Amino acid sequence: MGSPFERLTLPARVESVRAFHRFVRSGAEAVGLDLADMDKLDLVLEEILINIARYAYEDGAGDVQVAYSTEAGSLLVEVTDQGRSFNPLDAAPPDLALGLADRPIGGLGVLLVRQIVGLLSYRRQGNQNILSFRFPGPGPITP
Repeated sequence: MGSPFERLTLPARVESVRAFHRFVRSGAEAVGLDLADMDKLDLVLEEILINIARYAYEDGAGDVQVAYSTEAGSLLVEVTDQGRSFNPLDAAPPDLALGLADRPIGGLGVLLVRQIVGLLSYRRQGNQNILSFRFPGPGPITP
């Protein structure tokens, strides 16, 4: 079985992102991620956490928990919030053939995250959204 999870809970605010980066980087260092992969990991976390900070809680007040486990040379990360139910994996992929002016807002972040991480899954457990991903992913981002 994998190692136990390390957990950090902070307010779901943009200002918390930097602390979450530092926290998860300790797990990334434990599995030997190089600096380029750590930068990708930061990008993935930022995308997920900023969306939670902006959209998860109606009144803008709530927490988010980031947990990680080091397993077999990779990092398993879970991001949990108690905001409104939202499965980002159900979102339709953006139509990249449309110009920026014609494209609806949203969807690019999920596309980016999917291209970077190995495993990406969502589940609703009680009143919690839990988004999990394994890092590193399958390789370089391809257009």
